[in-house]
Amino acid sequence: MKFFIVEGIIKDVKGMNDTLLKEHMAYTQKVMNQGQYLFSGLKSDQSGGVFMIKAESKEWLEEYLHNEPFYKAGIQEYKIQSVDVHWSNEQAFSWFK
Repeated sequence: MKFFIVEGIIKDVKGMNDTLLKEHMAYTQKVMNQGQYLFSGLKSDQSGGVFMIKAESKEWLEEYLHNEPFYKAGIQEYKIQSVDVHWSNEQAFSWFK
């Protein structure tokens, strides 16, 4: 598995609506339920989100993101950065609470 930090950058906030938000949440929840996300959160300035994900390849991740409802609607673009993890905190989940 490879690890990535992904930044979502909202390009068109006016295109956002409740239906699209629900589609986005359902789409991402499927992969979250498979255990591929370490964390996901909205940036404090509300300009998009950031998440860490594990994936078989960058190509898989790019395809996943290109099918994401916000991306398909032209509302959000994604910046992908691969990460080589050398250490992780065993208490990571409690760290985010």
